[in-house]
Amino acid sequence: MDIYCTRPNCPDPVNSFPVVENSTFFRMVQQRYCAACTMPLILDGRYVPLTRLGGGAFGTTFLGLDLRSAKERHCVIKQLQLKSNLTPSQVEGVKKAFQREAEILETLGDDHHQIPTLYAYFGLTAPAFFGSKPLTPQTNETEEFIYLVQEHVAGQDLDKELRQKGKLSETEVMEIWHQVLPILRFIHERGAIHRDIKPSNMMRDRNGRIYLIDFGAVKQVTTGISLQSNSLVFGTLGFAPPEQIAGKQVFPATDLYSLAVTTICLLTGKSPSALLDAGGDSWNWRPHTQVSDRFGQVLDKMLEFIPGKRFQSADAVMAILFQPQKASFELNHAVPGADVDRRNLRNLREIDETALVQSEDFQSLNSVNPANAETCLPPHFNSPKHPFGKQQVSLNPVLIERCREELAYLIGPIANLVIEEVLEDKAPASFQQLVDALTEEIPDPQAALEFRRKLFS
Repeated sequence: MDIYCTRPNCPDPVNSFPVVENSTFFRMVQQRYCAACTMPLILDGRYVPLTRLGGGAFGTTFLGLDLRSAKERHCVIKQLQLKSNLTPSQVEGVKKAFQREAEILETLGDDHHQIPTLYAYFGLTAPAFFGSKPLTPQTNETEEFIYLVQEHVAGQDLDKELRQKGKLSETEVMEIWHQVLPILRFIHERGAIHRDIKPSNMMRDRNGRIYLIDFGAVKQVTTGISLQSNSLVFGTLGFAPPEQIAGKQVFPATDLYSLAVTTICLLTGKSPSALLDAGGDSWNWRPHTQVSDRFGQVLDKMLEFIPGKRFQSADAVMAILFQPQKASFELNHAVPGADVDRRNLRNLREIDETALVQSEDFQSLNSVNPANAETCLPPHFNSPKHPFGKQQVSLNPVLIERCREELAYLIGPIANLVIEEVLEDKAPASFQQLVDALTEEIPDPQAALEFRRKLFS
C-alpha cells in the first residue's frame, strides 16, 4: 500500500507499506510518518493520501482514503500551504477566508446532491523541512498546513471528456445545462458565486450525473494568477469575465458568462483564446459550430462583456430555453443604466478577494453612479455579511465599494475581509462611522490619513 506524503518539498513522497487486508494495520496505530521528511501521513487521524491528483499556486489535491468510514470510502484531500512571502495579516486573512468557505461548502454539499459534501476541515503543524532532514523540536521552527476533505466523485471531468471524445453537439450540451443551471440557481439563491466555472470543474459520474466541483475558498485562495506585484486575480483566464479579471465585484451573471465560455469550448473543441477575435473585444465562435437560433442568441447574451447586458439569473436562462412559451424576458433586453464603458472594465485596478457575494435581489443591475463609473452593482446590494447571519446595517453600496477600492490600494487583497469584519463586528450606522472604523485597521498612520483624505475629498 502506497501513502503519499503531503509535504510540498518532500524529496521522496511515496511511502510503501505491506498490504494488509481491511487496513487493520493502520487502524491499530496512532500515526505513520514519511520516511523521507517525517511528515505525518495519516491526516486528522483518519485520512490517508494515496496519490497526487494535481497542484495549484498555493496547494495540492490528493485522492485519499477515509479509514474511519464503514466501507473505507475514497475522498479528495485538498491542502492549502501558506507561503512564506505572505505578510502576517495576509496569512490571517487567508485562514479566515478558508475557514469561512469551508462552512459554506459544508452547507451547500449537505443540501444538494450534485455538490460534493465536505467531510472535514483541519490544520496540521509539522517540523520544518529544508530538503535534507526535518529540524529538531528544539529549533521550534514549524510549517503549517490546512486541509479540506471532500466527497470523491468517481467519474471524469468534461475537459478530459472533450479531449477524448471530441466536441459535443447542441443536444449533449443542453443535457449538461439541464443539470448545471439548477445547481447554479441553488448556489446563487444562497448568496454564493462559484467564480471558476469551466470544463474541468464539471464532473460527470458513471451514471451521467453532473457535479459542480472546486468552488469557494479552495479555488479562490489556491489559483491566483499574478498580474501585478501586489495583486492576485482569482479564477481562470479565458473563462472569467472582465469584472472578475479586474478584481471587481462578481454576480450570478459572472458565473453565467463562464458557463457560456465553457459551452462554446465544448461545442467547438477550441480554447477560449482561439474563439476571441484578434483584439479580444468580441467572441467569434459561430463559424466553428452550428446551433439553433435561440440557443445561439442565449449564448451571445451570456457572453456580453458588460455584466448588466447578460442574463441576471439561471432562472432567466432556463425560462428562455426550457419554457419558451412562458418566457417574459426578451433576448434583446438590456438592463437600464448598466452600459458601462468597456474601457473602464479594462482599467479597473484593485483586487477583491471576497469569497462570496451576498445580495437580496440578483434580477437586475443598478444604475451606475456617474462619479464612480467603474462600479456596477445589483440593486439592494447591502454591505457584506456573514453567510449564515442576518444583515446588520444598510449603507449605500456605492460608498462601500469605494471604501473597498481605496482600502485595497493601501493594504492589498485582504481589504474585503477587513470591510466584512468591520460591518459585522462594529455595525457602523453611517458612512462616517464606517470610514472611522476602517481607518483604525490601517497600521500606517500616513496611509490612514491618505485613506480618509481620498474618501472625503
